[in-house]
Amino acid sequence: MNIYLVRHGDAEKISLNKKDSERELTAAGKTKLKNAAAAWKQYVPPFDYLVSSPLARALQTAKVIEEFFEVKNEMIVDRKLSPGSSTNDIIEIANSLNADNIAFVGHQPDFSEHVSNLISSGGANVDFKKAALAKISFHGKVHLSRGVLEFLIPAGIFNK
Repeated sequence: MNIYLVRHGDAEKISLNKKDSERELTAAGKTKLKNAAAAWKQYVPPFDYLVSSPLARALQTAKVIEEFFEVKNEMIVDRKLSPGSSTNDIIEIANSLNADNIAFVGHQPDFSEHVSNLISSGGANVDFKKAALAKISFHGKVHLSRGVLEFLIPAGIFNK
Protein backbone atom coordinates (compact mmCIF):
# COMPACT_ATOMS: atom_id res chain seq x y z
CA MET A 1 0.00 0.00 0.00
CA ASN A 2 1.17 3.52 -0.76
CA ILE A 3 0.00 6.55 1.13
CA TYR A 4 0.58 10.08 -0.06
CA LEU A 5 0.47 13.01 2.32
CA VAL A 6 -0.22 16.47 0.91
CA ARG A 7 0.04 19.50 3.13
CA HIS A 8 -2.42 22.26 2.21
CA GLY A 9 -1.12 25.19 0.18
CA ASP A 10 -0.38 28.74 1.33
CA ALA A 11 -3.43 30.10 3.15
CA GLU A 12 -4.74 33.43 4.35
CA LYS A 13 -3.18 34.83 7.50
CA ILE A 14 -4.84 34.25 10.84
CA SER A 15 -7.40 36.99 11.47
CA LEU A 16 -9.85 37.98 14.16
CA ASN A 17 -12.48 38.35 11.42
CA LYS A 18 -12.35 34.76 10.23
CA LYS A 19 -12.33 31.39 11.98
CA ASP A 20 -9.20 29.32 11.45
CA SER A 21 -11.30 26.59 9.83
CA GLU A 22 -12.52 29.09 7.20
CA ARG A 23 -9.11 30.37 6.08
CA GLU A 24 -8.76 29.80 2.33
CA LEU A 25 -5.83 29.33 -0.02
CA THR A 26 -4.33 32.54 -1.33
CA ALA A 27 -4.18 33.14 -5.09
CA ALA A 28 -0.41 32.56 -4.96
CA GLY A 29 -1.00 29.40 -2.90
CA LYS A 30 -3.39 28.02 -5.54
CA THR A 31 -0.95 28.79 -8.35
CA LYS A 32 1.98 27.18 -6.51
CA LEU A 33 -0.13 24.11 -5.76
CA LYS A 34 -1.37 23.77 -9.35
CA ASN A 35 2.18 24.01 -10.71
CA ALA A 36 3.30 21.33 -8.28
CA ALA A 37 0.35 19.02 -8.96
CA ALA A 38 0.97 19.24 -12.71
CA ALA A 39 4.56 18.10 -12.10
CA TRP A 40 3.64 15.39 -9.58
CA LYS A 41 1.62 13.61 -12.26
CA GLN A 42 4.92 12.35 -13.68
CA TYR A 43 5.65 10.45 -10.45
CA VAL A 44 2.29 9.59 -8.96
CA PRO A 45 -0.32 7.12 -10.20
CA PRO A 46 -4.09 7.69 -9.95
CA PHE A 47 -5.41 7.62 -6.40
CA ASP A 48 -7.92 5.06 -5.22
CA TYR A 49 -9.04 7.49 -2.51
CA LEU A 50 -8.50 11.12 -1.57
CA VAL A 51 -9.13 11.88 2.11
CA SER A 52 -9.18 15.50 3.29
CA SER A 53 -9.38 17.51 6.46
CA PRO A 54 -12.65 19.50 6.57
CA LEU A 55 -10.88 22.87 6.93
CA ALA A 56 -11.37 25.19 3.94
CA ARG A 57 -7.69 25.40 2.96
CA ALA A 58 -7.36 21.60 2.97
CA LEU A 59 -10.58 21.09 1.00
CA GLN A 60 -9.41 23.61 -1.60
CA THR A 61 -6.10 21.76 -1.83
CA ALA A 62 -7.93 18.45 -2.28
CA LYS A 63 -10.03 19.97 -5.07
CA VAL A 64 -6.86 21.03 -6.90
CA ILE A 65 -5.57 17.46 -6.53
CA GLU A 66 -8.83 16.22 -8.09
CA GLU A 67 -8.28 18.57 -11.05
CA PHE A 68 -4.94 16.97 -11.86
CA PHE A 69 -5.32 13.35 -10.77
CA GLU A 70 -7.75 10.59 -11.47
CA VAL A 71 -9.36 9.63 -8.17
CA LYS A 72 -11.25 6.37 -8.47
CA ASN A 73 -13.66 7.00 -5.59
CA GLU A 74 -15.51 10.03 -4.23
CA MET A 75 -13.47 12.27 -1.93
CA ILE A 76 -13.76 11.52 1.77
CA VAL A 77 -13.81 14.44 4.21
CA ASP A 78 -12.83 13.29 7.69
CA ARG A 79 -12.54 15.34 10.90
CA LYS A 80 -9.76 12.99 11.99
CA LEU A 81 -7.47 14.92 9.62
CA SER A 82 -8.18 18.28 11.31
CA PRO A 83 -5.26 19.95 13.10
CA GLY A 84 -4.13 17.73 15.95
CA SER A 85 -4.68 14.52 13.99
CA SER A 86 -3.00 11.34 15.17
CA THR A 87 -0.89 8.93 13.18
CA ASN A 88 -3.11 6.11 14.43
CA ASP A 89 -6.08 7.80 12.73
CA ILE A 90 -4.18 7.86 9.42
CA ILE A 91 -3.33 4.17 9.87
CA GLU A 92 -6.93 3.27 10.74
CA ILE A 93 -8.37 5.13 7.74
CA ALA A 94 -5.79 3.72 5.31
CA ASN A 95 -6.24 0.13 6.45
CA SER A 96 -10.04 0.40 6.43
CA LEU A 97 -10.00 1.52 2.79
CA ASN A 98 -7.81 -1.42 1.76
CA ALA A 99 -6.54 0.26 -1.41
CA ASP A 100 -3.21 0.57 -3.21
CA ASN A 101 -2.84 4.38 -3.39
CA ILE A 102 -4.45 6.72 -0.89
CA ALA A 103 -3.83 10.48 -0.65
CA PHE A 104 -4.40 12.43 2.56
CA VAL A 105 -4.64 16.23 2.71
CA GLY A 106 -3.97 17.90 6.03
CA HIS A 107 -1.91 20.15 8.24
CA GLN A 108 1.31 20.88 10.09
CA PRO A 109 2.85 19.98 12.44
CA ASP A 110 0.80 16.80 12.15
CA PHE A 111 2.12 15.65 8.78
CA SER A 112 5.78 15.92 9.84
CA GLU A 113 4.93 13.81 12.88
CA HIS A 114 2.99 11.29 10.77
CA VAL A 115 5.91 10.82 8.37
CA SER A 116 8.29 10.37 11.31
CA ASN A 117 6.01 7.86 13.06
CA LEU A 118 5.33 5.89 9.89
CA ILE A 119 8.97 5.49 8.84
CA SER A 120 10.89 5.36 12.14
CA SER A 121 10.58 4.07 15.67
CA GLY A 122 13.33 6.43 16.82
CA GLY A 123 11.92 9.59 15.30
CA ALA A 124 12.89 11.39 12.14
CA ASN A 125 13.20 15.14 11.69
CA VAL A 126 10.91 15.98 8.77
CA ASP A 127 10.39 19.47 7.34
CA PHE A 128 6.99 19.26 5.59
CA LYS A 129 6.52 22.52 3.71
CA LYS A 130 3.21 23.94 2.46
CA ALA A 131 1.86 22.17 -0.63
CA ALA A 132 4.50 19.43 -0.34
CA LEU A 133 3.86 15.80 -1.28
CA ALA A 134 5.26 12.75 0.52
CA LYS A 135 5.01 9.12 -0.57
CA ILE A 136 5.33 6.36 2.01
CA SER A 137 5.15 2.75 0.88
CA PHE A 138 4.29 -0.32 2.92
CA HIS A 139 4.41 -4.04 2.26
CA GLY A 140 0.76 -4.84 2.93
CA LYS A 141 -1.13 -2.84 5.53
CA VAL A 142 0.04 0.42 7.10
CA HIS A 143 1.86 0.06 10.44
CA LEU A 144 3.85 2.39 12.67
CA SER A 145 7.55 2.60 11.76
CA ARG A 146 7.26 0.08 8.90
CA GLY A 147 6.97 2.50 6.00
CA VAL A 148 9.59 3.58 3.51
CA LEU A 149 9.72 7.28 2.65
CA GLU A 150 10.12 7.19 -1.12
CA PHE A 151 10.00 10.94 -1.61
CA LEU A 152 9.08 14.28 -0.07
CA ILE A 153 8.72 16.90 -2.78
CA PRO A 154 8.34 20.58 -1.84
CA ALA A 155 6.07 22.53 -4.18
CA GLY A 156 8.53 25.41 -4.36
CA ILE A 157 10.89 23.55 -6.71
CA PHE A 158 8.29 23.82 -9.49
CA ASN A 159 7.81 27.57 -9.12
CA LYS A 160 11.24 28.95 -9.93
